Amino acid sequence: MPRYHLEPDPSLHLRDPASSALGERILSEGLALMNELGLEAFTFRKLAERVECTEATIYKYFPNKQRLLQYYFQLYWMWLDTHCQQEGRSLADPWERVQGDIRSLCGLWAEDALAAQLDPVPLRALVIVEGSKSFLHRNVDEDNKLKLFQPYKDLCAHIAAELKACDSRCKHPRSFATTLIEMAHSLEFAMEHLPALTELNAGRDRNKLAGFLTELAGRYLGYGNTEGRTQK
Repeated sequence: MPRYHLEPDPSLHLRDPASSALGERILSEGLALMNELGLEAFTFRKLAERVECTEATIYKYFPNKQRLLQYYFQLYWMWLDTHCQQEGRSLADPWERVQGDIRSLCGLWAEDALAAQLDPVPLRALVIVEGSKSFLHRNVDEDNKLKLFQPYKDLCAHIAAELKACDSRCKHPRSFATTLIEMAHSLEFAMEHLPALTELNAGRDRNKLAGFLTELAGRYLGYGNTEGRTQK
């Protein structure tokens, strides 16, 4: 089956997990276990039990669970950026591309969408619940110097460029692009766990989330009617 082969920053691992069947199993089982337990309860000892190898073997691939989380973080944003750009290639109208990007941000992907080395569905689930922990820590500046957040920035730059293509005069496109990306994930968390924070929790429908963000983007771009694209 065709897949995107994406390569997170090599500084995240000690040995490329894609270089061996064991490394690939560590990645797949690690993703499942981290989603199951959460980052705090997740340990390499528990992962080793799941993979049926020694804990020392896990440490040959990753120095710690923070780097493993960041590996998943990078892989998800790399995949999402690639997916958005590929999906938009056939759309001449930038507003249609923005709408498609928003749907992708909200996890509304075609069944035949190409995956990466790992399924984007559990990757997105992990990013929604645990993703902020990949950068909300004391060493964020050092990690930023290592460009560990570059895939996220690349996606933000892509969305910002599409917003500018809709309206070259729009202000703060990167700030708004970041807002769309964050809201697509944080509001889904609220829909599931903190329903009092949003009116979108009824049915937990991602289509409603995408509709809300599309309307927001339309207002930001000055479109009076986002469906008919009537500009003010």
